[in-house]
Amino acid sequence: MSYADKIKSKEKEFRFSLFASSSAKNSDELEKVGLTKEKYNLICSEGSLKSGYGFADLKMPTSETDLDSESVVDFRGDSVKAIWKLKWFDVSADTNKYYLFYFNDEGYICYDNMFGVRVTSFIVPNTFTQTPFCAYYRKGTQDALLLSGEGDSLTVLTGGSNEKNADAPEIISICVYSDKLFAITASDRASLIYTDDIEILNFTDEKTAELDFGDERGNLQRLISFNDYLYIFRDYGITKLSVYGTSETFAVNHLYHSDSYIYPNSICLNGEDVYFLNCNGLKKFNGTSVSDLDLDGFDLIKDINQAKCYASIYDGKYYLACRGKVSGDGVGCENNTQGYTNNMLFVYDILTKQTDIVRGVDINMLLTFNNPFKSKLLACFNGSDLIGKVGQLSKDGKFFSSPIKKYWKSTCTDFGYPNASKRVSSFNIKSLYDCKVRIVSDKDSKEFEIGGNSDIQKIKVNLRGNEFYFEITSEDLVDISNFVVNVSVKE
Repeated sequence: MSYADKIKSKEKEFRFSLFASSSAKNSDELEKVGLTKEKYNLICSEGSLKSGYGFADLKMPTSETDLDSESVVDFRGDSVKAIWKLKWFDVSADTNKYYLFYFNDEGYICYDNMFGVRVTSFIVPNTFTQTPFCAYYRKGTQDALLLSGEGDSLTVLTGGSNEKNADAPEIISICVYSDKLFAITASDRASLIYTDDIEILNFTDEKTAELDFGDERGNLQRLISFNDYLYIFRDYGITKLSVYGTSETFAVNHLYHSDSYIYPNSICLNGEDVYFLNCNGLKKFNGTSVSDLDLDGFDLIKDINQAKCYASIYDGKYYLACRGKVSGDGVGCENNTQGYTNNMLFVYDILTKQTDIVRGVDINMLLTFNNPFKSKLLACFNGSDLIGKVGQLSKDGKFFSSPIKKYWKSTCTDFGYPNASKRVSSFNIKSLYDCKVRIVSDKDSKEFEIGGNSDIQKIKVNLRGNEFYFEITSEDLVDISNFVVNVSVKE
């Protein structure tokens, strides 16, 4: 730079401390520096970028008294189709036991005690020809797992029994409310059936009556009881049901009419709120009304059929496995020659409203395995690379020890000087691991390979332009902070 340039230019320092801020919604953010435009497989936290969520082999303790010692949970078969949980109070041992059940490609229903010695999974005899419907139910003083579907009778599993009801229909959702048993069945999704006999082993079509909801809100999907009411989630709405005493008089109130389809497996209860997804966005229902949630990056999954999406709430976050739009090179499962069902996991923090995106993982089902000892978020997978595995959520940005590509892109900025010529002279960065930084202006671009170092590094750039954006990529672990851009502004 010449002496004349020096006296006409002023050096400015711009600190990228906004990694944790929301993604920009439009291109009118030119005056702000460091805002996130796009990111995946990274977590923005306190002004830094860190390795994002991943999944590892499921490991659980073999004893409630030694929770630090874990061993890998082995699974029968080549493919796990579905996973469920069950708590059982063992009277003889005077303690609760926590079981993980699963259905595999061999047609077995298997289970293991997650806090006991595990050798080979126990098997529940069954003849289901495909993954059964699952519903949770309180049978007497015990939690019960209800499995029903093609090829076998309704199977009622508790920790101490395995019983059948050959006369019961296939049950999609069930709930005991106001001393009555209500259910949604696979054979008649338009009607809610109910009976005064809440013993599930006595449940038959002959003993039930039905309420027909033949309106524009469509079929029934799921029953949830809270706030002293029974709420019926439907294809296109929510209906509230209340019962007057022990009579057969019901009050029906249609609370919400959705203009697009509600995805059944996105419905999750969290305290006194229910979260769910339709084509227009993520919604929150408080028992009275539905509100829209501002989900960063929702455009990636908008207007896509999410029939195979699956959600679960864990540790104050709403996790949504879904299908998203692909930009640039494929990541993870997006490169599978046989295709994929889902390719993204959205993580929405209910308290902070921050969204993190995991890209490149094909999740079939999520399960929050809650217990007083060691709770975890579990997943089973589609796709040829991960099929058959059951994993636990991790924060190392790896899928079963294999690194996944990580990407961050800033919004475009003119550094607050729209009419001035600018030159990015250098940037400072503290990156504990190798990464790449690419700087793009409206005139040119440059890319820099950064070696991992615990010290702050200063990298010379010398890139001219009026508007700039920044990209950071990595194939492995990420821990980046102290990102400062030095800009020479010609005034």
